[in-house]
Amino acid sequence: MKNFEFRPGQLVRIVAALTADELSRRFGRYTETLTLSKWGEETALGTGGVAATAEQIEACGARMAQFFGHEAEELGVTAKDTFGSIAERLAGLIRDELTDFRFHPATPAGFVDTRHNADDIFQDAGAVASLMQGRRRVVSLVSPHSLMGLVSTVMAPNLLGFEVIDARHLGPDELSSTVSFGDIVIATPTLWRYLADTLPGLANNVMGMTFGERFGPDLAARLRSRGIGAMRELYGSTESGVIGWRDSPPDPFVLFGHWTREGDKVIRKRSNGLSHAMLPMDNLEWQEKNTFELGGRRDGAVQIGAINVFPNAIAAIIEEHEDVVSCSVRVSQRPGALDRLIADITLKEGSTSDQGMAWSIDEICRKRLRPPERPRIYSFFIEKQGGPA
Repeated sequence: MKNFEFRPGQLVRIVAALTADELSRRFGRYTETLTLSKWGEETALGTGGVAATAEQIEACGARMAQFFGHEAEELGVTAKDTFGSIAERLAGLIRDELTDFRFHPATPAGFVDTRHNADDIFQDAGAVASLMQGRRRVVSLVSPHSLMGLVSTVMAPNLLGFEVIDARHLGPDELSSTVSFGDIVIATPTLWRYLADTLPGLANNVMGMTFGERFGPDLAARLRSRGIGAMRELYGSTESGVIGWRDSPPDPFVLFGHWTREGDKVIRKRSNGLSHAMLPMDNLEWQEKNTFELGGRRDGAVQIGAINVFPNAIAAIIEEHEDVVSCSVRVSQRPGALDRLIADITLKEGSTSDQGMAWSIDEICRKRLRPPERPRIYSFFIEKQGGPA
């Protein structure tokens, strides 16, 4: 049963990641990766550590408890707590009862969470663990607080007894020297694109694993030249759990064994013998009975760095600027480059499309949007009589 438990260090990483995400999601306070990597068991939530306000501490404490299906009052987080003391109390709560997980997807509502039976998430972890058989360690470049991150970098490795190295703070040279023969490196496609350009090389027989936004065959080929011997891509979402996988593009995705297809829906065959039908967040283009390609998202979201962002919602925020008539946001996807958002903005007649205007709009974006949601390029048009010019 030890393989089904969460280790103290893992709980510290999870509650630290949940804190950073809650501060960003609810309060617009963003934590740099290097800062987050320094948060450990001795880091206090209050003065001398995270320096969170009373309101922020209350919200973060509730998020930590709810993540594991408990109520905030059971955990009782205060400003005097460290991540280590919180993790210790959480471990006790989880040992007594773990029936649910609650994850926050990126939705326009912002604070809506998705509840999953714990048995379903352990079922997903078992499926992902089957793809990791025969490896040595996991080197993780992703946060453990999302459903996909928790399953791939915490729960599946635990089932196999693998050591997990949190490498989010490492640069390409440090990562290259850290990874050893037989390891699995887990990163989002955005990070893999960066590593394809910067990684000096890797030891032999290293496997990559990824999930999130599109992962193309050109990137897979470039990573093979850097030493990645095999690349496995997971498909799933916060709303559904982990549904399928593929070795690398252009191969189609394959349903995991506990999923079947019924029309446009997929059916989870639960470990207790019951079934649960759901409509995936993406349009699945079925090739055969259990293989598929991905179409577009049903909710209009796109992914930037494995984070769902909503171009229409972003455009609506930019349109609140006093000089903006209309805005549309699109994704720039170029082979070998990071995906980024471009905002096409029509300004009122008489406005000036200069650096000052860009800074003014960027100020709104920085106040209202998380980093992945912020456009990297502004393209300006001036409204003229009869339409934009």
